[in-house]
Amino acid sequence: MSLELRRPDTTEFKQIRDHIREFELDDRELMQEEFTAAFRNKELVGFGRLRKHIDCTELCSLGVVTSHRKKGIGKAIVLELIKRSETEIHLVCIIPNFFSPFEFKIVENFPASIQNKIEYCTSELVVPEKYVAMLLQK
Repeated sequence: MSLELRRPDTTEFKQIRDHIREFELDDRELMQEEFTAAFRNKELVGFGRLRKHIDCTELCSLGVVTSHRKKGIGKAIVLELIKRSETEIHLVCIIPNFFSPFEFKIVENFPASIQNKIEYCTSELVVPEKYVAMLLQK
């Protein structure tokens, strides 16, 4: 089955917001136009966001609907977001091995907005894994 990658409409964006809360992802300042959504047979199966900050662009809020995981959907969304970005992309994650094949590298120096994201994640989105900052340069 083919995957359709596009901007979500208003109804689809509401579904995305619901999934973001369900998956306990960063739900701050969600803006519909920043998202790319993945659909199979008109069903929302995944989503991701390029969030524009004053000092960088962040890939974030990446999620795949539970019943559709391990089918390459996350990879397709990341590739689409990379293609759409006009600047270097930063991200904060607990799964650097997922992003390494896309040429994201763990970095120790990053913009203030990424530091803010790390602080938010470690205080609000507590997980046993360590959060890391990564960078992709185009």
